[in-house]
Amino acid sequence: MVIKMGDSEAELDQIRAILADDAKLSEVTKAVFDAVDEDRSGQIDKKELKKAMLQVSQEAGIAPPSEEQVTSALQCLDTDGSGTIDVHEFKELIRQLLESIKG
Repeated sequence: MVIKMGDSEAELDQIRAILADDAKLSEVTKAVFDAVDEDRSGQIDKKELKKAMLQVSQEAGIAPPSEEQVTSALQCLDTDGSGTIDVHEFKELIRQLLESIKG
């Protein structure tokens, strides 16, 4: 499943549909998670998170994240205190991002 980021009504409808269907949200989350989890460990570590944040910042044309920002993001997402992000923790991030796009 591909989500186009934009503000057309069709794209917003697609985001609303994903948010309304937990199975669809899980599918989207898993696809993005797998792209970030390069070592296929089932966990996103700080190195993988940093790489993803750098890529997003480059694509968005914004300053790259500092080490402090990466550490802070990891701590915020790592709700079980394991030092890594699992797919369930990552799902909440995806939910929040889609909610913010939906408006």
